[in-house]
Amino acid sequence: MIRFLKDKAHILFLILFFATFSPFIIRFFDDDKMTSSSNERFTPSLIRLNSMEKIVSYTDSLYSLHNKTQFDTSLYVKTVSDVIKERFVHGNLNYKLSENWIAYLAGKLFWDHMSSVVLPEDILKHEIGLCSQQTIVMMNALRARNINVRSVGLGYKEGPGHFLCEINYKGSWHLHDVSVEPMWAKLANDHCSLEYYLSKKDSLYVAYETRIPKKTFYKLLEKNVYGEVNKMPAANMSLFHKTTFMLAYFLPACFLLLFIRSVRRRSSVKKEFSIPTQNTEEEKERLIAY
Repeated sequence: MIRFLKDKAHILFLILFFATFSPFIIRFFDDDKMTSSSNERFTPSLIRLNSMEKIVSYTDSLYSLHNKTQFDTSLYVKTVSDVIKERFVHGNLNYKLSENWIAYLAGKLFWDHMSSVVLPEDILKHEIGLCSQQTIVMMNALRARNINVRSVGLGYKEGPGHFLCEINYKGSWHLHDVSVEPMWAKLANDHCSLEYYLSKKDSLYVAYETRIPKKTFYKLLEKNVYGEVNKMPAANMSLFHKTTFMLAYFLPACFLLLFIRSVRRRSSVKKEFSIPTQNTEEEKERLIAY
């Protein structure tokens, strides 16, 4: 078996090269369909904001129109929130085979969360995003302007669950939800902290009544988890995605080099065994005489 593998190693490496390189070829045939939404503030033209740098730059340009002499954190937060709401449509975003094939397969074979995109730059390659994904982009935009923010997880891992954030300005924490887009204008005290609303659940539901079923809403508020201040969520999954992204490029290059090396070694072995023995005339006569 070992001898067979050695003899056919070049074929194995070639197969592995094509298997790991093929996802890059698939990219040329990917055709993302334009998403639309009738109940969200989605603006298709903002899909051009496909990086954190562009998101922050666009937010800054909108904020500058207010001609504030001093930085108004609450106004900047509102501007970021509006941009994120118009940039995304709520939807499930996972890595495709052509984007990160290792994370894609891990999600299919082991745990679906392993293929859920958490890197903000990768999230911004698409117009859809779950609550956690849209919130990650918002939190990163706020951190770029040194505004304190923390994630807020509601509900249960097995569902229902929801993800949003609190932002610190005017000396206290303020709740913001960019994915569900609640109707904050209906509340007398909008964007207060989650702690404030937990004692006034019925009041908060007024903002969510057209967005989340009542039973689901109250189930979500049964449990909450705060993230550390200014710490981006899904740190372990971010590391996994960065690592698999590098491996997705490294593996085909590695298998190609192993294939070339194997072919050269196989060629040198053939040459070694194909060199005929050069006998002199005297040696030939001795052999005949013998």
